[in-house]
Amino acid sequence: MQKLRKLRAKKGFTLVELIVVIAIIGVLAAILIPTMLGFVTNSRVTSADSTAASIEQQIDNFLTDADTAGYGMKLGQNNIATITIEVTDTGWELNVTEVSVAPGTSTGLTNAFKETSTTSWQGSATVDADATKADNTGNATALLAITLRDLFPEMKSAYAWCYLVGGNCLYVAYTADSNTAVTTNFPTADDFETGTYVWDGNTAGISPDGLIVGTAPKLTLGAASAT
Repeated sequence: MQKLRKLRAKKGFTLVELIVVIAIIGVLAAILIPTMLGFVTNSRVTSADSTAASIEQQIDNFLTDADTAGYGMKLGQNNIATITIEVTDTGWELNVTEVSVAPGTSTGLTNAFKETSTTSWQGSATVDADATKADNTGNATALLAITLRDLFPEMKSAYAWCYLVGGNCLYVAYTADSNTAVTTNFPTADDFETGTYVWDGNTAGISPDGLIVGTAPKLTLGAASAT
């Protein structure tokens, strides 16, 4: 009988109390979830910025070694080239384009790059997981692709745009949200010159198309131009 009295004496939550608790949880969720999403987004942007800076540094290192070997980039502010990198599950594809000359006026890439009797730069190169430097000694573009592939083994899907001047990689824009060329709503050399980009209008590192883009050097949030 005493046990029954004790059980009857125990009281649970009333309906009103449960409603109040649920309401409090709802308010907290409405406040915390957007904040947590913001933290996650900022973390991804920071990671992308770090990767862009690493790509920039590694291309610089490669160009220095290539120059020692005789097939580096020519010095001077007029020797400009871009490199685009597309990483898919089938391999790394690099496309090299001279900016300092009109399209179709150069033989190979010799206006911006040096070459030796055995090694020169090619307009494009695609390397898979089995490609080796020993099998590509004559193709500087392929050698760079293999170097980057080996330095970033965790990178399985990505796109990067790199801007080279006089033997140095000056600017890099990188995203893991696309593995094909991003031709619109992506930072350009002009944006890096100003140091700002419109982004999505709210968050630096989020493109107008919703891609998380890392930049080196970092592009801050700029205002849209008046129309």
